Amino acid sequence: MTITHFVFLDESGDHSMQHIDRQFPVFALAASIFEVNYYLDIANPMIDRIKYRYWGHRNIIFHSVDIRKEKGVFNILRDSKKRDLFMGNINELIQNLDFKVIASGINKIDHLNQYITPDSPYDLTLEFIMERLYYYFKNTNYRCMLIAEARGEKENRELYRVFKKLMENGNENLTAAEFQRHISDLKFYPKENNENGNQISDLIVYPIARKIISRAAGYEPYLIVKKKFYSRKNGDFWGYGLKAFPHRTLARIKNEPD
Repeated sequence: MTITHFVFLDESGDHSMQHIDRQFPVFALAASIFEVNYYLDIANPMIDRIKYRYWGHRNIIFHSVDIRKEKGVFNILRDSKKRDLFMGNINELIQNLDFKVIASGINKIDHLNQYITPDSPYDLTLEFIMERLYYYFKNTNYRCMLIAEARGEKENRELYRVFKKLMENGNENLTAAEFQRHISDLKFYPKENNENGNQISDLIVYPIARKIISRAAGYEPYLIVKKKFYSRKNGDFWGYGLKAFPHRTLARIKNEPD
């Protein structure tokens, strides 16, 4: 079956449960869903246009942490006027791009306090995203390929292990055949490939991570991303486009003002 959609994955935070950064105790995984032809013909040029505008070429990799810290090529953002313009362009880009978001995040302090032997954040977040992808594409002939930015060999292997287990064995909610109906494979591309879709996921996952740890109030990037979540017809995205773990995290943040 032909691949109709690309699903770009990126993460924010550390997935380790042994070492928890109390200042940023979160692991979040986000999936940006693009229709293939739209991504190739429209989204890519839109993203590249910003790179050409500020650097004169497309060989720039948008990396959220470097942008925030004005590191490397993003040292041009130390000029406050240029930074305001650039961030406005990025926010406008995310707002105007036609894509949907499915994401999951774990407050690791809550997770550790709730479970004696907590499951791996990688396992939980990827499983939720893959489940929701099935429902997102259900009743269609669409089929997607997952694309993640390559990390270390160990990290790639760990993520693929979770993917393969679900694809071959299913889980308590979906059979292997159901996963296979709409998901083809998980590929890892090195950062040097300059894959724009992964960079979009990198830009959106940080605001989502902030939401999971109650730091999204008044944060414009989150307010923009929020409108992209896969949701019910009434606009409710909790459990559809965004899942927070564990339950005590969800109970705390679900009704917080944004």
